[in-house]
Amino acid sequence: MTRTTIRDVAKEAGVSISVVSYVLNDNPNVSISRETRERVLAAAKKLNYTPNRIAQSMRTQKSRVLGLATFWDISDSVFTDILKGIDSVAEKHGYAVTYCHIKNTSSADKVIDLYNQRQIDGVIFLLHVDAAKNFTEKNFLKKIKTQQIPAVIINGSTQDEDLSYVYIDYYNTSSVAVEYLYSLGHRKLAYMLPDKDEVNRRQAVQRINGFKAALTDLGLDQYAPFYFDQDTVGELIKILREEDVERKPTAIVAHKTNYAAFLLKALLEAGVKVPDDVSVIALNDNYIADYLTPPLTSVRVPTYSIGQKSAELLFDILKGKILNEKLKLPNKVVERQSCRPLV
Repeated sequence: MTRTTIRDVAKEAGVSISVVSYVLNDNPNVSISRETRERVLAAAKKLNYTPNRIAQSMRTQKSRVLGLATFWDISDSVFTDILKGIDSVAEKHGYAVTYCHIKNTSSADKVIDLYNQRQIDGVIFLLHVDAAKNFTEKNFLKKIKTQQIPAVIINGSTQDEDLSYVYIDYYNTSSVAVEYLYSLGHRKLAYMLPDKDEVNRRQAVQRINGFKAALTDLGLDQYAPFYFDQDTVGELIKILREEDVERKPTAIVAHKTNYAAFLLKALLEAGVKVPDDVSVIALNDNYIADYLTPPLTSVRVPTYSIGQKSAELLFDILKGKILNEKLKLPNKVVERQSCRPLV
């Protein structure tokens, strides 16, 4: 079978070969009308045209591949959602996405090698907000800037003034939860802290601080009995069983869905009904939330949109724009059945 060429696409679309090249390469320096662009893309699809990427790469000095470098476990739903968002934007630009697993500074340096070998045109770093072992983020990003590698960071423990970041807004997850509960008429809120291995991590501190600030902004109480963890959940249950209404919280904000799952089980076993006796909301969303008893109301972080936005920023950088954006996308409440209105 004869391979379809760019000349065939040009003939089918009724345009020059150079116009086809501009459209298929998404050349930012050439203005092509929407009608012509759509005609070229339709012709390429009709003829099942596949560009010779190797030759294209040699000619344009571009790989048409983005790197996604991360410490995150690839089975984590946050990673997969962000990857899907990045891939959706990359596909529109005719790009692929390759995964780079970071374990330490040495493995991170391989990202630089990939760029210098023209195997990627730019990279998105999905990093933790807490500093990683065997990896000094500040020093590594300095290398990225020295090498002039187009890059965008999701999260991270730094805020380099020369680079663009898209953050997961952990602080705001608490604000959104408290404001939602307040809108339902709740005025006495408890907070379920993470365990000792997690409570001092930066994202946990941000969530806790966001909770405290939201209470202050709304003029609500935040006295000690209303903060508990898995080890002290029994004390909370005692308070919920008391006749003294003044001491009882009407709603509980749980650090994450897995903590909320533990809490729902403990309350059920103690005969405390959710949401009749107390409402519960978690500060992250997880697929298991739908299957808990009752289904758990939660705050959803826009991970897919974070992936999309980071890719859009990177393509802007690839087009020559100098960016140092610092973005936080809004979180939202996913209503299920674990919260009830008091008004």
